[in-house]
Amino acid sequence: MALRVYDSTIRPIEMGRRLLGVVDSQAAEDTRSIPHAYTVLLHPSDRAAFDDVERDLARELAEAVTQHSERESYRLAEPVIVVLKSNPEVKPGNISIVPSVVLTTEQPVTPGPRGSEPVVVTPLTTTTMPSTEIITSAIVLADGTRHVLDTERVVIGRQSGCTITIRDTNVSREHVQLRRRPNGWTVRDLGSTNGTKLNGVRVEGEQLLANGDTIMLGAIKVTFEIS
Repeated sequence: MALRVYDSTIRPIEMGRRLLGVVDSQAAEDTRSIPHAYTVLLHPSDRAAFDDVERDLARELAEAVTQHSERESYRLAEPVIVVLKSNPEVKPGNISIVPSVVLTTEQPVTPGPRGSEPVVVTPLTTTTMPSTEIITSAIVLADGTRHVLDTERVVIGRQSGCTITIRDTNVSREHVQLRRRPNGWTVRDLGSTNGTKLNGVRVEGEQLLANGDTIMLGAIKVTFEIS
């Protein structure tokens, strides 16, 4: 990431150190399992300072957690996700990090503390861990339709057998593939007629996705969203 001056006392390297500290604190001694998703809560003024680099920052923080987990032999059930969110209750210059998991239909949910999303109350392992905020990944179509990514592989295309079907002649029968990887979701063009662009740049090979990324399937726009 290019060197720049941030209008905040918080620096990305400090955020990374705090995040890895939380990761270490979550390691269960008996299983070495840890949560795979983390929400970084910042005061709105601090969050605004990272607006133009937030996607890259979230991606780099997720990669840092993945690499740290490999070095420490921590076990991750899912690819690492890091999301930055504003919370006015966090004091300027402070960082609050919430370990998170993806909600499944089998897990009971109860309302969370003031200013937060619902929390999953089922422990991640046999060792008790703190309650966690829900994070999901999804593809959002131009009409607002939201498709939650709840499998390891997702194919988007025109034919009815695709995971996500878009009936438009700009879209090939099987246009792109999304895959869960250890460091997050990736996108790959499947030899489509009209090509695929990620944030305006043609997709070559397999590319990592970040929250808010725009994917163009020919002339059709979809958005990758973490929420």
